[in-house]
Amino acid sequence: MIRLLALTLCLFSALSWAAPRTEIIQLNYNTAEDLLPTVQSILGSEGRVSAYGNQLIINAEHQKIREVQDVLRQLDKSPQRLLITVDTSSDSQLNERGYRVDGELSAGGVSVISGDGEIDDKDQVRIIRRTTETRGGGQQQVQATEGYPAFIQIGQSVPLTTNTVTPYGGWSNTQYRDVTRGYYVTVTLSGNIAHITLSSRNDRLSQSQPGVIDTQSTDTRLTTRLGEWVTFGGISESSSGNDSDFLRNKTTQGREDVTLRLKVETMN
Repeated sequence: MIRLLALTLCLFSALSWAAPRTEIIQLNYNTAEDLLPTVQSILGSEGRVSAYGNQLIINAEHQKIREVQDVLRQLDKSPQRLLITVDTSSDSQLNERGYRVDGELSAGGVSVISGDGEIDDKDQVRIIRRTTETRGGGQQQVQATEGYPAFIQIGQSVPLTTNTVTPYGGWSNTQYRDVTRGYYVTVTLSGNIAHITLSSRNDRLSQSQPGVIDTQSTDTRLTTRLGEWVTFGGISESSSGNDSDFLRNKTTQGREDVTLRLKVETMN
């Protein structure tokens, strides 16, 4: 009789252990909505979970609930303070070619003076051939919280002029607009490994529509060790122009190459 009772109790205990139960888990640092997809992937078809404020309500077997609790102990922790450093190195070159004539041309009783006119009663021809190379760079630092985006801006304000013409006259208006190259950086940590998500924004003046700023954006994901530099992008731009008139011509060609690196360090 005693043996039968003990066997019954063991069976009842095993069934209770395996039976689905409802557990409410209180979160300290994360919202339930943030961790809901992770818990759903752990449970699969072996349980259900819902979010309410900063609580997760789980219905599953005891073993599955313990598995979820073990994972949440690793994820639901105080986010670290981070120092993000961006290193920018630039290399630019400008080439100018052309000519300019300072003199006087007469034909049919008509005289045309070019440039500064004759110098010492002689026409002057100037050949333009000039190359300018510039190298530069710098570093920017921003403090961020693990898991939250921080914006790092690389850009400038440029004047944009609009002209208005009416039957009563015309006028121009100049406004400064931000032409921004920047990145939203979001970092999460796994030990000493930094998982980096970069959302870039690259504004530039439109070549086809004066006064219009074109905007481009891309997303990039990187992984690196804390304290180590990682190259995450670059910008290469070229430009050309021509300025010509009577007895004067100048063409310009330029390029700018920018390389970007990033480093993440903890501040805690």
